[in-house]
Amino acid sequence: MKEYRTIRMYSEQLSMEKRLYVYLPRSYESSEKFYPVLYMHDGQNLFDDRIAYQRRGWRIMELYEEYPDIPEVIIVGIESDITRNNQLIPYPFQLPNSKKVLGGQADLYLDFIVQTVKPYIDQRFRTYKNRKNTAIMGSSFGGVNSLYASCKYTDTFARIASLSGAFHFDFFEPLKQDVLDADFSSMKKIYMDCGTNETDNVAENKRYIERNQELVTMIQKKTDTSQFQFQMIEGGIHHETDWEKRFPDIMRFLFND
Repeated sequence: MKEYRTIRMYSEQLSMEKRLYVYLPRSYESSEKFYPVLYMHDGQNLFDDRIAYQRRGWRIMELYEEYPDIPEVIIVGIESDITRNNQLIPYPFQLPNSKKVLGGQADLYLDFIVQTVKPYIDQRFRTYKNRKNTAIMGSSFGGVNSLYASCKYTDTFARIASLSGAFHFDFFEPLKQDVLDADFSSMKKIYMDCGTNETDNVAENKRYIERNQELVTMIQKKTDTSQFQFQMIEGGIHHETDWEKRFPDIMRFLFND
């Protein structure tokens, strides 16, 4: 089975150390080719069940073995931890039944990726450095962050994917305004999806679906069918096992122009 590399890197932006989990394409060592780069949130959940949340990750390395037609890209997973809610969400918000204010550090987190991680990856590995070959993907709050990046960090990312975007919290209105103000004309690909069973809470599940659909309607008015794809996943749940199933088709859409 393919291996991944772990790199420790200090973030001046976040004043903390982060682990990066780097997967190189199967042809990397035997060729002199250059590759696009996909940056993914929750990096500990991507390649190795032993360190994944609840010991079950996306199993991306196994997917590449099973589906050789998945586009070859360098994948860089950025570790998340107890600061995840703060770093992935750009606006202050509160969880239901909680007075604690979270969020607001997404720009610092994305600046870390853009200003620190990307230059390091581009220097160390054979990458296509331009924005049209640079993507960002995440699920849940990672999906929120990726969509935000498509609004605010278009100089770096031209391809984004938001899986099971958790837009059902009280930061939805400022995010909606950012989407309304955004210019997606230079984006190469935008992918979004939402499962019909994201949560067992009926009211919350309804908000998941409705708010994804509301954002989709806004984005569709700003893009064409070659740029944007939305999938409503029948029976889809909020879990790595489901995101694993979607990964091959998402990668084909994102990188097969």
